[in-house]
Amino acid sequence: MTTYPTLNEIEIKWRASGSGVCILVEGETELEDAWFYNTWFGDRAREITFFPQDGRGKVVQAVAELRPRLGARRVYGIVDRDFEEQSDYPPVPDNGVLCTPRYTLENYLLDAGCWFKYIEPHALRRPRPGWNSPEQAQATIEGLYRECLPLSAFNWTLRQARGRSYAAFQGLREADREYKEHPRALENLGDVTAHLRSIQAQMGLPDDLGLMYAGRMAALEGMPLASLEQVVSGKYVLSLLRERFPLRLSGKEAWDDVLSAYIHGCPAPPADLVNLVDLVLQDARP
Repeated sequence: MTTYPTLNEIEIKWRASGSGVCILVEGETELEDAWFYNTWFGDRAREITFFPQDGRGKVVQAVAELRPRLGARRVYGIVDRDFEEQSDYPPVPDNGVLCTPRYTLENYLLDAGCWFKYIEPHALRRPRPGWNSPEQAQATIEGLYRECLPLSAFNWTLRQARGRSYAAFQGLREADREYKEHPRALENLGDVTAHLRSIQAQMGLPDDLGLMYAGRMAALEGMPLASLEQVVSGKYVLSLLRERFPLRLSGKEAWDDVLSAYIHGCPAPPADLVNLVDLVLQDARP
């Protein structure tokens, strides 16, 4: 399938299976988030199946529309935490949609031990700096996270500005409303503090967005890796890892092959997500 399924297609598949729970997750196709979830939880295929919907809003909407059709305890959603505060489950939210403890699904694809396990046999003759031991791999992954701190702080500050006055935020030019997805994007802005204060002036905000950004940076810099996984998007970090991957890649689908091999080498689902799935299945029981 090249795109996410319609609600009718999900209903047909569910009714054909005869039982189990549908969990809607983010992703434009079944080869994105749903593939990882279905692979991690393949041993529970009789109990649960994951289907993609394009983005958080689509997941929430799809769960709301499917629950009356299939039964409230047969449809749930799991979405990226993104900017949300840590959710304290149980209970399952009334709308049936839970947030991942880490920022995005991609944060669960950045286990240093798993990457070392994948890279190690390829580096026996030619050592790869930064990847020659589990400890080096851990330091490399953490370094990538810390390289993304300014990006994370900038997007967080932009989100705060949006929350202060949505109408004024929508009045900004599109380029100023967009979250940045790569450290280079901040470099292209030049003076980040001045840029944010320009946005502040355009929106007429009393808050100093430059100071807000500096405060967020200071907070991030003091966090250990386990905390950064909750507040820094794994999408950014995984993008840097792909750019600097120590093994030669060829072809546009090569990275998909790498991620498949990564999951093959470390097939156990992350504990955070096991907890969410267990919670859903407990809630689904009559």
